[in-house]
Amino acid sequence: MAIGSHTHSHPVLSQLSPEAQCSELHQSRQLLRTHLQIEADALAYPVGLTDSFSTATQKCAQEAGYRVAFSYYGGTNLPGSIPRYDVKRIAVGYQSWRRFRVQTNVCRITGSYWP
Repeated sequence: MAIGSHTHSHPVLSQLSPEAQCSELHQSRQLLRTHLQIEADALAYPVGLTDSFSTATQKCAQEAGYRVAFSYYGGTNLPGSIPRYDVKRIAVGYQSWRRFRVQTNVCRITGSYWP
């Protein structure tokens, strides 16, 4: 199991100034370091939609020391072209195991995603 960051106070980052975004990301990492003695190097953007983070957010994530950041608007991550600070994720909680397996196999073969 790995523990990652989700910001300090869970704001929609793109609605904050770049300075406030950086503060959220630095503070979250520092608290995890202090209280759990871990180096959280992964971030999941709150809400995770395309308009909830920006290029300024991604720059702050890099400057704060995150190795990777995850969005949540779906899509496909193809080898060799995955943006480090916008790794796509999809929800899997509301579908059957069979549908999930079919969906991931189709995606692996075709490189395309369907919701």
